[in-house]
Amino acid sequence: MPYRLLWTYVAPYRGRYAFGFLCLLLANLFSLAIPWTVKNAIEALSAAAAGEARIGRYVLLILALAAAHGLVRLGSRFTILGAGQRIDYDIRNDLYARLQSLPPAFYRAHRTGDLMSRSSSDIAAVKQLVGFGGLSLVGTSFAFLGTLAAMLAIAPWLTLWAMAPYPLLVLLAKRFNARVHVRTQAVQEQLGEMAAKVQENLTGSSIVRAYTMEPREIAEFGRLNAEYLARSLALGRVQAQFAPLMGLVAGIGTLVILWVGGRAVGEGRLTLGALVAFNGYIAHLAWPTIALGWTLSVVRRGMTSLERIGEILASPLAYAERAAGAPAPGPGRVEFRHLSFAYDDRAPALADASLTIEPGQTVAVVGPTGSGKSTLGALLARLYEPPPGTIFVDGVDVREMDRTALRRRLAYVPQEAFLFSRSIRDNVAFAADGGRGARVEEAGRVAGLAAEVEAFPAGWDTVVGERGLTLSGGQRQRVALARALVTDAPILILDDVFANVDAAKEAEISAGLEDMVRGRTTLLVTHRLRAAEAADRVVVLDGGRVVEQGPHAELVARGGVYARLWRRQQLEDEIARA
Repeated sequence: MPYRLLWTYVAPYRGRYAFGFLCLLLANLFSLAIPWTVKNAIEALSAAAAGEARIGRYVLLILALAAAHGLVRLGSRFTILGAGQRIDYDIRNDLYARLQSLPPAFYRAHRTGDLMSRSSSDIAAVKQLVGFGGLSLVGTSFAFLGTLAAMLAIAPWLTLWAMAPYPLLVLLAKRFNARVHVRTQAVQEQLGEMAAKVQENLTGSSIVRAYTMEPREIAEFGRLNAEYLARSLALGRVQAQFAPLMGLVAGIGTLVILWVGGRAVGEGRLTLGALVAFNGYIAHLAWPTIALGWTLSVVRRGMTSLERIGEILASPLAYAERAAGAPAPGPGRVEFRHLSFAYDDRAPALADASLTIEPGQTVAVVGPTGSGKSTLGALLARLYEPPPGTIFVDGVDVREMDRTALRRRLAYVPQEAFLFSRSIRDNVAFAADGGRGARVEEAGRVAGLAAEVEAFPAGWDTVVGERGLTLSGGQRQRVALARALVTDAPILILDDVFANVDAAKEAEISAGLEDMVRGRTTLLVTHRLRAAEAADRVVVLDGGRVVEQGPHAELVARGGVYARLWRRQQLEDEIARA
């Protein structure tokens, strides 16, 4: 699978790679021609008719070969390393796009730090593979094969002596490659563990400090770091052992040539120039031999990292997009029909739930914690894929609708507000088409933000920091509410937008919302029954089932689940005021 994935990214640049490899081939031919020219020069010196002018021509030829070698090698580097940079760019884009399209279940199974490790260090390893790794692998292969051909042309019998130790090299390389693969994978996995730990602790740093757990967390990170060091050293030891072994093999070959070749020159079976050239080729063979260990390490590490990246790219998407376009926009009627849904292998969050929200109507969904209220909004927005034939917008199953078109018709405020590390203005205008200026400030006023934001030194241009942590929980929630209100979406999904505000602020926001939601279909998920009181209809969930629905006054008079929740909240409010 990694090889097929590798070809997918290399194929668009095969022309560049072909040109780069051609340059490498020419560079090696020019390089290999130098010892042969030295051989001819020495043989010319040995001849009685040799003259200084002829030797000068050999010197000029060697200089020209060296210059040509440098020029085409430079061309190979520019071409191949440039292709590697473009592949790095493509993989980053594809990986980011894939991460944007994966279902929530994927993120529950993978920690953020591990995904960040795959998006950074693993991609860097793949870049090394398709850049310097590919350059070295092909370059050393050309050098090895070309040198072997030149040696055979000079003295086949001497070549056999020189290559005698190389079967041992093949066995060593095979064993080395397997050991590097295992240790590289262990290193990359541990790096992901460390990245996950750092990300988690930076995000929860206030909790760590509040419970004075810094020493324990530092010690835990030290344990992970020590394991990473141990795995890295194990990999380093394997890599360090291979280069000296390759050098030893090359050194043995040189000693054999000096002994056997020297005797052949003395006996007249080999010229001195041929022996000098042969030794030059042996030296030329030393670099591919020694570099083989580094090259195999880069290739193996790159393939291991590509396999880890491939796991993400091969992960199933949240849904299969329909080829058909979006239906014509309707008035915004929302219907849930006998909806049952469970997260993974857990107990059902919803069981045979049915309710309808007419166009322009506000329906409040209330119920005990864990009754499935938030799940309704998440399924309507297709953050999770609902079962077919269970959720309809204007009579069309949402699974049959174009996902982007569906979400363009929705404005969603999740229970846990998330803000980007940008200004408040940019956060509010995030999903709006040109929604800035007065529209942003009007939405902020309705969300109860205006007075607080205008008191900041930078006003609406105040940067909120990572995840909006410089704002309070209530402020973050109201920025998220303003972000939904600034859009022109005909359907609003408001999930517990009053959770972090006091009664006075809730009343202020509720009054402003009446105008902003007028004409919009609104699903208001809340545990604050004061907000539910103003809705057109209240739906009560309990255990994932719709147990009651109707106007507020009717449900209170009925004396059922909603009436009990209402009395409990009134008692809590009285205690809070006391």
